[in-house]
Amino acid sequence: MKKTILILALLVGTVFNLQAQENDAFKEDAIRLAEMGSKAAEVSLNQVYTMIPEDKVEDFKKELSPIMQNFYKKIGEKSMELYTHDQVKEILKFYDSEIGQKHLEVQEEMTKLTMGTMAQELQMELMPLMQKYMSGQ
Repeated sequence: MKKTILILALLVGTVFNLQAQENDAFKEDAIRLAEMGSKAAEVSLNQVYTMIPEDKVEDFKKELSPIMQNFYKKIGEKSMELYTHDQVKEILKFYDSEIGQKHLEVQEEMTKLTMGTMAQELQMELMPLMQKYMSGQ
């Protein structure tokens, strides 16, 4: 009887250990996905760097690094709620492909464009519409 209980305990422990390892791999992949897909955050940081004296930018980046890693971790954890591990692997496979790399490059450029003049133009177009509905007309 003791041997049966011991064997069952070892079996349950092994299953939990395998599940934890799979979860760790899923989390690592989800964080990598967050890092690859967060070019918009990096683009907006380029604007922040221009506001810091040039001789202090590298120090700023060093202190910023753990903050960004925590940010990516949070995005990764949220991704784990929205995607399966297999889906995350497929998205990563896409990002690792030639067309995926091109998408990431274009995404960065598009973010720069849409956050700049295009966003201002949209805001100018939306303002009259917003005022119309805010005033109750």
